[in-house]
Amino acid sequence: MKKKILILSLAFAPMLSLAAGTDVTGAITTVTNIFKAVVPLVLGLAALYFIWSLVGYISKAGEAKEEAKTQMIWGVIIMFVMISIWGLVNILKDTANLDTTVPTVDLMQ
Repeated sequence: MKKKILILSLAFAPMLSLAAGTDVTGAITTVTNIFKAVVPLVLGLAALYFIWSLVGYISKAGEAKEEAKTQMIWGVIIMFVMISIWGLVNILKDTANLDTTVPTVDLMQ
C-alpha cells in the first residue's frame, strides 16, 4: 500500500510542482485538472464493473447470483459516491470563483 502511494505521489509531483510557483488558486486548478482527467476514467471503469456484474447476475444461478447482486449494488454505490464527490468539488470551485484557466509554462527560457 505504501509503495502504491509513493508511486502515485511521484507520478503527480511534476504537475503539482508546476503550480508551486503560482498562488493557491493555481495549485487548486492543477488538482482540479487532474481530477477532470481521472474521474471520467474511473467512472467508466465502475460502469463496466456494474455491467459485468449484471451479465454475471443474468447468467448465473444460486449463490453465485447473490454474489453478482452484491457486486451490482456496490457498483451503483461506487458510481453514486464518485458523482457526488465530483459535484461537490464543482460546487466548491464555483462558490470560490476560482479561475480554471491553465497557465502556460515556457520551458525554453
